[in-house]
Amino acid sequence: MKSKIYVNEIGYRPNDRKVAIYCGKDAVNFQILDKTGACVLQKVSTESRYNPSTENYEVKCDFSEIKENGEYIVKVADEVSVPFVVGEDIYNHSVKSLMRFFYLQRCGTELTKEFAGEYAHPSCHNTPARIYGTDIFREVNGGWHDAGDYGRYIVAAAVTLAALFHAIENDESLLKVDMQIPESGQAMPDLLTEIRYELEWMLKMQDEATGKVYHKVTCAGFCDFIMPEYETEELVICPFSLTATADFAACMAMAVKFYAPYDKAFAERMAEAAKRAYAVMREIQVPGGFLNPEGVVTGTYEDKYELDEQYWASAEMYKAFGDELYKNEFENYVNQEVMHGYGWEDVASFGNLAYLSTSYPTDDKIADKLRKAIVDKADALMKKYEANNYEISFDEKDFIWGSNMYIAENGSHLFDAYKITGKDEYLIAAREHINYIFGKNPCNVCFITGAGTNQVYNPHHRPSAAVKKAMLGMLIGGPDSGLHDPDAVRDCAGLAPALCYTDKLLSYSTNEVTIYWNSALLMLMAQVLS
Repeated sequence: MKSKIYVNEIGYRPNDRKVAIYCGKDAVNFQILDKTGACVLQKVSTESRYNPSTENYEVKCDFSEIKENGEYIVKVADEVSVPFVVGEDIYNHSVKSLMRFFYLQRCGTELTKEFAGEYAHPSCHNTPARIYGTDIFREVNGGWHDAGDYGRYIVAAAVTLAALFHAIENDESLLKVDMQIPESGQAMPDLLTEIRYELEWMLKMQDEATGKVYHKVTCAGFCDFIMPEYETEELVICPFSLTATADFAACMAMAVKFYAPYDKAFAERMAEAAKRAYAVMREIQVPGGFLNPEGVVTGTYEDKYELDEQYWASAEMYKAFGDELYKNEFENYVNQEVMHGYGWEDVASFGNLAYLSTSYPTDDKIADKLRKAIVDKADALMKKYEANNYEISFDEKDFIWGSNMYIAENGSHLFDAYKITGKDEYLIAAREHINYIFGKNPCNVCFITGAGTNQVYNPHHRPSAAVKKAMLGMLIGGPDSGLHDPDAVRDCAGLAPALCYTDKLLSYSTNEVTIYWNSALLMLMAQVLS
């Protein structure tokens, strides 16, 4: 539905702030109509303001007074928004679908029609994989397909699980969600069961002799848009990397406390794996970081700056085990520079949270330095939030590949400041980042597949393409002004940065999905909606 009025297409909880955006050069009278067409509120918008990100003028229509459960639309003259709902439980379905995505990405096992529907498939990628440059084969079955492709990458896996663990810590009700997976109904909650499926694969990627961790396992190149069982080229395990080994150590250390109550032996196995990886991570020194070896062209997850991974690992190791070595190493990093980031490339914020939440002794000056840096970062984001008509912490330079991940991450940074200061403005701003993703954006689309009125139908995702139906519950990458693929060039050339999105199968730079984009959104939602 084309409209010049943008709202959260799922809706709003009764007591949340509610703002629609209308594209226009002047302030407008707007109405809120209920399902019967009756006007339940009439107001005047804000004055219009030019937006460099869209190269348009826009106004804000605040209808926060609407608190009664029901279905509504926003009306300006002859223009109407998509219908949306006001209700307390409006996000339940979306949260469940975002979580079920991980099950549907399972590799190395059969997905049956009972649990996967049209995305069912036999076991895939279940042959031994060759260690690159050798004639040695290794069994590394399992884990989740990373994105629109069928590769499995340690760096992506670790940051995905870190975000999911934080989601659980902020909203334990996630552990009660029936994810409709084969293991549902057992003592271990479904989400922890699903995460364990990824952890078991990660453990297979650690070399028994050295403790180092292989970077990824993929075929040498990308396959066509086929179901996973039809990708039968040789699997290749790529060399060890510092980033993979440090991220592995951090993730395994985080996982220990979640699994100890259910499976003590598994928790101890992860603790040992974390300690071994941490002890050897710095031995893997490659100038410029990991790069694909010759002949391999799948996702690289290259990272030329590897200190933040070690920063994160040291903090998680201290939080989990209390060893002074880990504490001293993290504090030495902080004394040099406080780092931030919740993405696969910049992971340091996970370390900051680990240090500030450990039950072991910490240095008050270090803790205060971290809190100040977190609030300073949030204040910088707040300036962008206040300047952006869509109330996200972006300016025109921020619409890059995976922009929706950064939207979610920035919301989490704002939430961190709320937790430290108790100031509601940070929490309110963080929630607006969710509204953007669910439809209050200039692309006039809900960026979660299967949700909202204006849906994404053609994600860059092989199972979806193979069955000709978008899998539910996937966060799409979103606008990328870099125009990194031919469809983006064709459809978005000349458009303002915030509009550089196209719902095309081959637009991998704007329309792909990944496990860690889903987890970033779930982490934010667990923080600001619980």
